[in-house]
Amino acid sequence: MAEIVRIEDRRELCRDCTGDCRQNTKGYYDVVSPTSSGLFHCTMVLCEHERARQEQVRLNRLIQSGGIPKAYAGKTLGDYITSEANRKAVEVAKWLIEYQDKGALFYGATGTGKTLLAAIVAQEKMKRGIAVVFVSFPDLLMDIRDSFGTSRTAEILRTVQRTPCLVLDDLGAERMSEWVGEQVFAILNYRSSHELQTIITSNYGLTALAKRMTTATKGTGDDVQSQRILSRICGMCYIVEVGGGDFRMEGWA
Repeated sequence: MAEIVRIEDRRELCRDCTGDCRQNTKGYYDVVSPTSSGLFHCTMVLCEHERARQEQVRLNRLIQSGGIPKAYAGKTLGDYITSEANRKAVEVAKWLIEYQDKGALFYGATGTGKTLLAAIVAQEKMKRGIAVVFVSFPDLLMDIRDSFGTSRTAEILRTVQRTPCLVLDDLGAERMSEWVGEQVFAILNYRSSHELQTIITSNYGLTALAKRMTTATKGTGDDVQSQRILSRICGMCYIVEVGGGDFRMEGWA
């Protein structure tokens, strides 16, 4: 009985834990449960924070391009310059950090801070123990192409399809083909069906993105796949423009 009391007292250390583990075995806690014979059995259980941490390590190893770009590592909303042109996007970003049931398409001209905003959201969610994959869409396609004929193809697709939060950066940058359309749809359709948060950045709004993702077929445009992709995006994402000028060009005449 004294051992049970000790275990229950140690379990109290997990109350309101934010990931700074105070257990003797970091990331694990003891659980007491009765057996069919009327005795009690003690087992060690992996906590949610440690599980999320291990999952993040696994995801980062699976896809090299799945990490936060070095230029944005460690950035927070305090580093993001808010203006009237991007205020709505910043408010949506704050909502995305706190909630998990819907994503966003951040679109706008080059240099307005779309990727930075998405990277900030991704890092804030990681701090909350949520597994995130951040991937440039052109790089993701390159990884898939390079992995053909190996077991890694299925691993890559499974990872981007199933991660709790996916940041898909620069959608529309890749020239559309039937194969590219199939990859985009496979990823977004799975995530939409399973209500997984997806954050997308693009230089193109919905109308321009629809044209950009139309597959050229014998001199004509086949937009069936494009419409299917856009339908999934609209169903799972807030559509918000990130306005303003190119901050990279500030200071140039």
